Amino acid sequence: MCTLFKGILHRKEAKSPRHLYYCLLRQEIFITVELDFPAGRHRAAVATADVCDSNAALLVNGDLRALDPIFKIYGRRLAFSGPIVTVKVFEDNVLVRQLLETEGNGRVLVIDGGGSTRCALVGGNLAQWAHDMAWAGIIVNGCIRDVDEINACDIGVRALGSNPLKSNKKAVGDKHVPVQIAGTLIHDGEWLYADSDGILISKTELSV
Repeated sequence: MCTLFKGILHRKEAKSPRHLYYCLLRQEIFITVELDFPAGRHRAAVATADVCDSNAALLVNGDLRALDPIFKIYGRRLAFSGPIVTVKVFEDNVLVRQLLETEGNGRVLVIDGGGSTRCALVGGNLAQWAHDMAWAGIIVNGCIRDVDEINACDIGVRALGSNPLKSNKKAVGDKHVPVQIAGTLIHDGEWLYADSDGILISKTELSV
């Protein structure tokens, strides 16, 4: 992908007619920059409503489930999807940080914080770190903080709400375990699809 930047030389820079002519010749300067996006982060958006309409049988047998609509939308990326990584904690975000410091490769971190709203499990620094490490999104069954910073970050985030209090730092919890969130049992390695309509969990990757 390429981006064009346009540089303008102002007339006041000219010191002589010849210099003015030289400036006019070089008035428009275009620079091509190659932007390399980590694989998987920018998957084509899949509308959750279309996924449901196209996979009625999977909804019936439970291979496709919708989370209860309890989450608020944060972050600039409104729609995202990817393989799930689970972590179970309670008012402690050390394991969350450990996971987000690894390469995301377009995955989605699902954090079961027990539904506690007494402190935040993800803040602006972690959200930016997740973006830099190519995570597609973060689901928090709990709270976030630094809302303005997260909303300025190109990543998808869902949470129950916000709380300015930070969490404990005792490294208590479990990674890659089944978690029960919003009426649904979620397993590590399943797929998550999220957009403005809601959040879906699928046993496998889907297409419409």
